Amino acid sequence: MPRVPPIPSRTEAAVHDSNSWKAQGSLSHYTEPSYYDKCYANRHHDIAFYETQTASAQTILEYGCGNGRIALPLARRGAHVTGVDLSIPMLESFRERLGREPKPVRDRITLVHGDMRKKRLKRRFEVVLCTFNTFLHLYDRGDVEQFLACVRNHLEPEGKFIMDTSLPLIEELARNPGRPYRVPRLKYPPTGQVVRYAEYFDYDPMSQVMRVTMRFEPFDDPKAAWSVLLAHRQFHPQEIEALFHYNGFQVLSVHPNLDDGTTPLDSLGWVARVRR
Repeated sequence: MPRVPPIPSRTEAAVHDSNSWKAQGSLSHYTEPSYYDKCYANRHHDIAFYETQTASAQTILEYGCGNGRIALPLARRGAHVTGVDLSIPMLESFRERLGREPKPVRDRITLVHGDMRKKRLKRRFEVVLCTFNTFLHLYDRGDVEQFLACVRNHLEPEGKFIMDTSLPLIEELARNPGRPYRVPRLKYPPTGQVVRYAEYFDYDPMSQVMRVTMRFEPFDDPKAAWSVLLAHRQFHPQEIEALFHYNGFQVLSVHPNLDDGTTPLDSLGWVARVRR
């Protein structure tokens, strides 16, 4: 049975060490790779976006590689991909997946455990990626500046930095943090249990952090319920452009909904390079 420590309220988190909820918010959602796979099984448009944007690149660094949802397709088409992630369970799942790939694909992937703000690799890449809202785990300006310095240090002189971020949605920011948003039931993949599932949205306008608490309650044992926290900083488009500018990057293009042609607008793809 997955068990995690109780998730403090925003007020409690402010009183205690703020790094504790940040650590939970960055890691808890990624402790069960099979559940993660179930959540995003139908997400494909970002894979197509990154395949298009990296079509000519042979060396790629991906921050937030997870268990390979994007890195594997890039390696299969011939790129050498180095993946960095903070979640050990996701990296272990990635290694299991690699074991089922042909040797040439396995040989083109290198996995590294580390904090994307601090991890230093002794090489540069044609393209650096920060995929599927990984950037939203940078909770303050210091985090962003550390990370963008890492990106600069790992890019070749003419290299590109590519990332995607969801847009802040007013209806989510305004939700009542005490109200559960439920689905009738789901089967939790690691255990096969049928559980009641609900999400609670708690947005702090001062820090611009959205805390989503996901609660799982087994039908056969409600007292064994557990919660998982996902914390995302909310960045507005002009804010991201300014952060790029003042950290030495030039935005080359912005891609609404990652060029998938859908509406309404809920995410952006960013392509940038170091300003010389």
